[in-house]
Amino acid sequence: MSKPFDVEINNSIAHIRFNRPEKRNSMNEDFWNLFPKEVEELDSSGEVRALVVSSTGPHFSSGIDLNMFKDDVVENQSENELGRSRGYFLQQLHYLQNAATCLETARFPVIAAVQGGCIGGGIDLITAADIRLCTKDAFFLIEEINVGLAADIGTIQRLPKIIPAGIAREWTMTGDKVLADRAYEVGLINYVEADHDAAVKKAFEIAENLVSKSPLAMWGTKEAINYSRDHSIQDGLNFVSLWNAGMLHPEDVTASAMAKMQKKKPVYKDLKDRIYLKKK
Repeated sequence: MSKPFDVEINNSIAHIRFNRPEKRNSMNEDFWNLFPKEVEELDSSGEVRALVVSSTGPHFSSGIDLNMFKDDVVENQSENELGRSRGYFLQQLHYLQNAATCLETARFPVIAAVQGGCIGGGIDLITAADIRLCTKDAFFLIEEINVGLAADIGTIQRLPKIIPAGIAREWTMTGDKVLADRAYEVGLINYVEADHDAAVKKAFEIAENLVSKSPLAMWGTKEAINYSRDHSIQDGLNFVSLWNAGMLHPEDVTASAMAKMQKKKPVYKDLKDRIYLKKK
């Protein structure tokens, strides 16, 4: 199994970089198998405080590699065969969906830096990230509607919670190309940078700021934002109250206060150093 991305960790920042530019970083079977495992391992380590996801070559990702479906047979199937095929398809979809969901459920913030085309499955990924930036020549395309499908790995569910719902409906229903300026205008993108190098540099600047915060508070903030997105305001208030009551650590608050008084940078423990927060 060939890993379709490189991974580096420096100063508590992990960097996953797609490395199949000759294939426009299409998401092949190895990607769907290995990407969520990699993210989950980074999360379980308790040492990573932020993740940057970027790519190589002219395009971020052309989406799912269609070679994955070359052996699928959909014609002239009996009723029983068709039922088994549909069951298998459903099972596979849940498996693919995890490749995007793992970014959302990770305890650290995720920053996506996009260059060139971000198509289909690429949008599924970036909508599950916390912060998104792109190059001025980037474009976004929800391709599924153009090939007879409803986007089914996360875009339809997450995009209307990031940008106005009416615009999300337009993009998912028309399958039209969306340019960087428009993506920024409606809120999908936080920053538009001149080129790929500038976008990755900006992503790491943001990451360096994030890793200076309490990883426990960062985890709680991400959990509260995700929960509140899908619940009422009162439910969200109750959730964050329970989170802070159960998880808030006086050590971090004290470190923050002392650092401010002493005009120093606070030092916080990694999640791995808090025994009760270790992931198995």
